[in-house]
Amino acid sequence: MAVRKSHYFFVSLLILGFLLSPTIKTSAQRLDSLKYFGHSFVEIKTADGKNMYIDPFTVNEFTDSADVVLITHEHSDHNELFRVKQKSTCTVIRSATTNVNSVYKTVSVGNITVKAVPAYNSYHAKNACVGYIVEFDGIKLYHAGDTGDLVEMADLAKENLDYALIPMDGIYTMTPEQATHSASVIKAKHDIPIHTMPPPDTYSNSIVARFTSPNKLVIKPGNTIVLNTITSVQQEISIPSTIQLFQNYPNPFNPTTMISYSIPTSAFVNIKIYDILGCAVKTLVNKQQEAGYHKVEFNGSNLSSGIYFINLNTSDYIITKKIMLQK
Repeated sequence: MAVRKSHYFFVSLLILGFLLSPTIKTSAQRLDSLKYFGHSFVEIKTADGKNMYIDPFTVNEFTDSADVVLITHEHSDHNELFRVKQKSTCTVIRSATTNVNSVYKTVSVGNITVKAVPAYNSYHAKNACVGYIVEFDGIKLYHAGDTGDLVEMADLAKENLDYALIPMDGIYTMTPEQATHSASVIKAKHDIPIHTMPPPDTYSNSIVARFTSPNKLVIKPGNTIVLNTITSVQQEISIPSTIQLFQNYPNPFNPTTMISYSIPTSAFVNIKIYDILGCAVKTLVNKQQEAGYHKVEFNGSNLSSGIYFINLNTSDYIITKKIMLQK
């Protein structure tokens, strides 16, 4: 019967997929994200594939050529443009062109809008430095550059910022306590400590611990977060670069086992358990999930001992793994 043929055809595909190619990739959805390299240096990737760097310093390892580079001021720990590979169409935005006689300018590059705002202290002249409010995909992010705790920061509360990157080394920028006060004035949804040590060092756990904003979001050098407009405080995450279905543990199992998997982008995820004949015996996941690492428990107490298959399916990927229920 045709139904029977389809059934066996599905079983063949399931087993062949397990034996020959555990991951079939067709495409990948992008998310807005921010990677922190240390000091004041960050990379922002937009959902439409644009790469933006702010205040490049120290780090050389990049795979993404820049569409936009922002320089808050011309001190050598913020303007090492040579470290970034630029596309032929790259736009470099500097304080000299966005702060002209204390008139702060706004620049648009595609769907990215960059608005210069005041940034200064005793080490950084007001006419030579800026902070930037960067807006893209409905997200507003403030990179303070090197600054003090300024009265002008009260204006930033009107911007409804999603993220504020605030410097706090206590020498060339604010102390952590001053930065905490600035955060309370700026009123961003998430406050990210940066420039926590003077150069050449890039990060201080003890300084970050003294920064006590209730909206503090800690990102350590080398780590990445997904950017969004959610109001609750996020935790630091590392975004997986590929989709993976890890081997269940324990395996063999009786009767429960934990199944872990990762997805690099937000996706609708379906995970089912199939028996050796290709019959679905349990649906474990069937919903939209955010990028990151996930896990789900499988209980096989109502099933017979034997070989089963985990099948993870998204619109872009299919992965199958064999598991053993042993009672």
